Amino acid sequence: MAKFPFTVLGTSRLGVEPRCQACRAGASVSFNWRYANERNCPEDLSRIQQLVHWIELRRGSLHQCIVCSEVWHLDGNAERMTHVHPKRLPLVLEWNKAEIVLPPSVVITVESIGPTPPDSYGNGIEQRVTPCEVVTHSGERFRNAVICVQLDAPVQEHMKFRLGTEISQVKESLSALPRKVREASSRAPEMRMGFSPTLIVMPDNRQFVMNGMTNFMEVPGYAASEARLADGSYFSEIPTPSLIQTPNDVTFFVVDGDPGWVAEARTVVGSTSAPKRWLRKLSRRE
Repeated sequence: MAKFPFTVLGTSRLGVEPRCQACRAGASVSFNWRYANERNCPEDLSRIQQLVHWIELRRGSLHQCIVCSEVWHLDGNAERMTHVHPKRLPLVLEWNKAEIVLPPSVVITVESIGPTPPDSYGNGIEQRVTPCEVVTHSGERFRNAVICVQLDAPVQEHMKFRLGTEISQVKESLSALPRKVREASSRAPEMRMGFSPTLIVMPDNRQFVMNGMTNFMEVPGYAASEARLADGSYFSEIPTPSLIQTPNDVTFFVVDGDPGWVAEARTVVGSTSAPKRWLRKLSRRE
């Protein structure tokens, strides 16, 4: 088999050699399945023909490489094909067994906390994320948790997922930033490559900067709830404000539902009020 690289639009790990030359598993994270089919490029077609349908999911489907048997996920819009890490596959299959909804009491708490919108470039538009603290039915406590409403299966390898069916209680997280601060971080324009600054100030007048959409803050000696938006520009401040510290143990509890962000949110962040279709899908009777 010829060893040519993927030429489809996609995401790959830099400097990582693929475990399989047929599907590029290990190096390729995801690619645009629709584009690969529509442009009819021989190299692309040779690659995608290696991925055959395996399981139809509640939404989307799983495919397997005929050479190495690695599993890939095609989303419900038949647009993006994402590699499913072997350790993630059991969770995806568990997600597929039944609809995942929350009781009304939990929905009320989640809505009172409020979601963090996708950024002004559309990143995060596929999910509706709300930072919180979660206690599971088994008694586990997650102080840095996120309720993650999405339509498709939880396949993203870089995110630590659990199922929303595990949730018993939800309350505000001590590490979560105020809603207005989180919303401002989503609206921040990119000033330099990969840098979208939002200034915040603490009660002692010390300033910090967030980079892009930010949910949590863990800086010793400071309470995240006390953060407020600051006037001025990051680039004009002397001394330069420090980048805030954020937790690295965030757990995303996936729940079924349409995130509800309007298409216009790709250029202008829309309203953060919960769309009715989201509430109908998310809640069930206790």
